Amino acid sequence: MKKSYGFEVSLNGKKLARAGIPKDNYVVNCIVDAVHRKDGSEELYMRIGGLDNDAQIHVGWFGEQIKVGDKISIEVIDDQFDQPTSTSKKFTEEEIREQKMKHYLHLKEELKDYLDE
Repeated sequence: MKKSYGFEVSLNGKKLARAGIPKDNYVVNCIVDAVHRKDGSEELYMRIGGLDNDAQIHVGWFGEQIKVGDKISIEVIDDQFDQPTSTSKKFTEEEIREQKMKHYLHLKEELKDYLDE
């Protein structure tokens, strides 16, 4: 197995997680969102998660609102990962197909004026 990489993430000096997946086929991310919508609603949010590609399972270590003034620290690491605090179930082929069909029908309706029949 090649070396795995991940992130040690801290918020306001408090360690949140040592996020990483000790496998050859994975994704690990730390995403910070600042969203402001036309309707005036807004959101500041941070999530730490990833994907075990072999098992096709999404994993998570943290996901919460943040606020102005918060200090986020991210260090790249390569060992001693924490276990995820959440995992998603693996979707069956049928569930994946159903989601694709739902998305297809939504797009077909949305783009009906542009489609040649």
